[in-house]
Amino acid sequence: MEQSVQALLRLVGGTLMGTLVEASVAWREKAQPICLHCGQPMRLVDLRRKRDLRGLVGDFAFARPYYQCRACGGGLAPDDERLGIGAVGYTPALSRVAAMMVTEVPFERAARDMSETLGATFAEADIYRVVEALGIVAEADIQASMAAPQAAPVAPAGDTLFVGADGTTSFIDGDWHEVKVGVVGMLGPELHHDPQTERDLFKISDPRYCAAVAASADEFFPRVALLAQGAGFGHQDLRRIVCLGDGGRWIWRRMSIFNQSGVEHIEILDYMHASEHVWQVAGVFFGEGSLDTHAWVGHVLKALREQGPTPLMDALGKLRPHSSRQKRELQNAKDYFAANRDRMRYPEFLAQHLPIGSGVVEATCRSLVCQRTKDAGMRWTRSGAQAILNLRCLHLSHPDRWRAFFARHPLRRTPRLATLRRPQAQAA
Repeated sequence: MEQSVQALLRLVGGTLMGTLVEASVAWREKAQPICLHCGQPMRLVDLRRKRDLRGLVGDFAFARPYYQCRACGGGLAPDDERLGIGAVGYTPALSRVAAMMVTEVPFERAARDMSETLGATFAEADIYRVVEALGIVAEADIQASMAAPQAAPVAPAGDTLFVGADGTTSFIDGDWHEVKVGVVGMLGPELHHDPQTERDLFKISDPRYCAAVAASADEFFPRVALLAQGAGFGHQDLRRIVCLGDGGRWIWRRMSIFNQSGVEHIEILDYMHASEHVWQVAGVFFGEGSLDTHAWVGHVLKALREQGPTPLMDALGKLRPHSSRQKRELQNAKDYFAANRDRMRYPEFLAQHLPIGSGVVEATCRSLVCQRTKDAGMRWTRSGAQAILNLRCLHLSHPDRWRAFFARHPLRRTPRLATLRRPQAQAA
């Protein structure tokens, strides 16, 4: 009975929407439009050109004036832009629901769930085209914001800004490519108990995310800077900026962009990443998985966490290599820890309730990228993966970012459907 009523309501809702939209078009004062391509006046060729749309409450059609340019032949229906619709055949409300679904689940499941929930049949290919078009608009917004002059700093929600970066991989364009991920948020004032360090550490609040597929570090970090600016970077109320990452040189070479005059700048090497290097050295010298390895690592890491890098450097200095492999591994470790010495002041960081592990960043890699792009059989193009990750970043960030994106009426700027690729049968 409910399903029958739902089907009836969609018929009524579609009819009502068509009537309301057409009435809105009819009552609007018409002005001769100018061609967007060549700037010439356009002529009216059809007073009631039909437009079909699929909507959240039903499918409907409405008629509106359609103009054509005498010079270049281009066509335009001005009311489409006023209504916030573009080349895709979904209403703004339905496209938003489709985008929300696809950020969480594969296209096939999104089509099935939307069909079940809304009481109508939605094709996977249509959802793919609509959502990829929205993701392309989101990418255009990012590129435009990065190229625009920096706006006045916004007031931060706290006094300590957190910036983290990491990388993971996804199967894109027939090969494995790196996907760089950034997270920005405020540290504190709320605390949480960290079982790894057995300390109370600041929680990261109001997190914002970004991701870049197969991008260089120089292409990626402006995205992180854009997030930081939106969270308060550059504002006089900031007291401290905490940057956390693993040992990747591509990260630390560019974290300096977050230096702000009069603001404390703290860089922290992920404790677990440092631990991996300690285990690697121990395995070469004492044997993989041996009792001596576990004893040496346990002592060194306890000292590193409680006393800082000096005991670790002393322990490495006491090792005596007996093979070229041991010599090479020891020298690599010494160079690595020497380069990151100031980033391993863990007792000082913990005393200030600062996180020393990149768990939040690694968790972001898993939840943001891996859970959506690495299911069995998924194949992506670079532009398709980037489009979906753009929307996923918006959806998983503070709700204000998601709402603000759709408040800018992205359907008005979606590309023509002919420019979008149809997904493979196994594509996500």
